[in-house]
Order: sequence, then structure tokens, then C-alpha cells
Amino acid sequence: MDIAHEGVVSGGEECVFITEHYPLYSAGKSFKETDFVATPVVQIYYPQRGGRVTVHSPGQLVIYPIINLRARNITISAYIRLLEGWILDVLSVFGIYHAQARSEVGVWVNEEKLGFIGVQVRNGITSHGLCLNISNDLSLFEAIIPCGLNNVKVTSMEKILGRRVALADVAKAFVDTNSRILR
Repeated sequence: MDIAHEGVVSGGEECVFITEHYPLYSAGKSFKETDFVATPVVQIYYPQRGGRVTVHSPGQLVIYPIINLRARNITISAYIRLLEGWILDVLSVFGIYHAQARSEVGVWVNEEKLGFIGVQVRNGITSHGLCLNISNDLSLFEAIIPCGLNNVKVTSMEKILGRRVALADVAKAFVDTNSRILR
């Protein structure tokens, strides 16, 4: 992603990476040791993104838009709202219409967090972005205070819908609804 980032810094095309990670805890710049309430059961990764700690694992999509906020005249807070809106667009494709963005960054359904956002901006160019729980192992969240928010429960699309959801279908929905990001 660093190569893609440098390419955009040099005037190259913006892009979006859609991926799935092996199990890990992702601890952003605001991370505190007290964000762990139990011994971590998988590797901890320390990216230079904003936010506190979250989980990345199989069954969850992680999206890394590499875009030029300066050229688009978009503030970081507006960009975060764009990412939340993108998640809401994708969820509506699957019939999840009662999701919402709130004052806390991310996307929520019935007081449970479903979509997570942590961005990094260098030279006006974004990296890192968002993740969406689809069918991942939610028990990994039990070792942390997700995003530094006490008493937050997390959920997944599978749990909300009561059925398995294919990652490929959700990835396609992100591509099909990307007009908020790459327009």
C-alpha cells in the first residue's frame, strides 16, 4: 500500500484495496494498554492510523482507499462520514436498513458496532480506512475495549441477518457502491 500511496502523492491514480486479514489486533495511534481487558490471543499490529484498537480477522472485509483529500477538498472529518455512508450503502444492499452512523465513529445496529473506521492521512493522501464484520469470529473482541469505547458490543452481518453472507458478495457491493469514494 505504501507504493500505491506514493503513486497517488506523485499524481498517480487513486485506488481502493479490499482485503481480508489473518487474525490480529490493530492498535492505532490513540491505543492505550488499558484497551486490552484480557491477554491478547493473536498478534498485535501497530499501524500509523487513527483510532484505538480493533480486530481484523477472516470473515471481515478491510477496505483501504488511497485517495487525494486535498485535490478533492475534503476534510478528514468529512472523509470519515463518507466512509460511514459507504458502509451504510453496502448494508442496504443486504437489507440492513436500520444501521446508523452516530457521534462515535463507525456504523452501529441496535447499539452494537458493526463497521469500524481508522484512517491515516499523509501528504493529503489517505491510507487505511474501514472494516466491516461479516462472518468473523466475534469472540476476539472480548479481549479488548473496541475503539476505546467501554461496554460496546460488536455484531456481524451474519448475526444480524441470521444467515451466512459471502465475503465476495459484500466485496462486490463495496465495488458497486463506491461512488462516495471514487467518483
